[in-house]
Amino acid sequence: MDQSSRRGCIKMNFYVQYHNVQNEGLPISNPPFGETRLSIHTRRSNVQEADGRVFLIVGVGRPRRFFLWESFDIEEVTTRRDVVFRAIGTGWQLAPPIELKGKQFDEFKEACARFVGFRCINGLPYSRKLAKLVEENRPPGEPNKIVTWLKELLKLVGDDSQKLAVIRHSLGFYEAQRALSIRQPHAEAIMREIKRIEYRSGPTKVRGRIFIYASKGRYSEQDESKWMKKYRITDINCDDLPRGMLIGTVELFDCDGGQWHLRRPERASKLVPPINQPQPIWFYPF
Repeated sequence: MDQSSRRGCIKMNFYVQYHNVQNEGLPISNPPFGETRLSIHTRRSNVQEADGRVFLIVGVGRPRRFFLWESFDIEEVTTRRDVVFRAIGTGWQLAPPIELKGKQFDEFKEACARFVGFRCINGLPYSRKLAKLVEENRPPGEPNKIVTWLKELLKLVGDDSQKLAVIRHSLGFYEAQRALSIRQPHAEAIMREIKRIEYRSGPTKVRGRIFIYASKGRYSEQDESKWMKKYRITDINCDDLPRGMLIGTVELFDCDGGQWHLRRPERASKLVPPINQPQPIWFYPF
């Protein structure tokens, strides 16, 4: 029996903690929704006896809107000198967080004394809905859905420059802004998720979603044939691969010296030429 099945056989305690973005900041990890070691802070001593799963509900904007943000299973509780308790455990941030609203949520909020303090919610039917939402919105999530949510979040935080910067930084992981020039057939191999490492002369600090620009430059006919065989691309001729176009996006998520690690390619539904002049490595196409 796997871990999830075992949990289904055991009654789990559920707890809720509230986080006010206006006072406590945006709990967005870097990279966004990638943190698995999570925690909450509270002055309520009852957290010391807590054993189960915590749901973090976050309030944003005026009038206040509420989001189920993250969840974790309590593994340890520590105490600071100022008598603030910290519950720590393993879990995930929803990708993206889900807005909570409607009559059932309003009743739940009132039953939780409008989220004042850390509390057990075992007897409240709404806890089962929270548990279901947490399971249904595990990372990595759908990039388009996350982009829509982050843009909505931009509107909610007003003119707070620090919070706006955090959200825009997060958008960079899902919404491509800069392009990387790559010759064919390497660019095609990236789109097919065959090529997952781009080899360059040195490291890069760039992270997030980037455009792949299939450059006009070519290798010799012999070299192109060699690469096509290595990538096992047999359903198209190298001469017919697009060049001088933005052919899709990919996430650049890590770097080990000159090895740039790529994942989650998304091919463009329509080939688009860049407006700005392409450069040998990085450039902004629009």
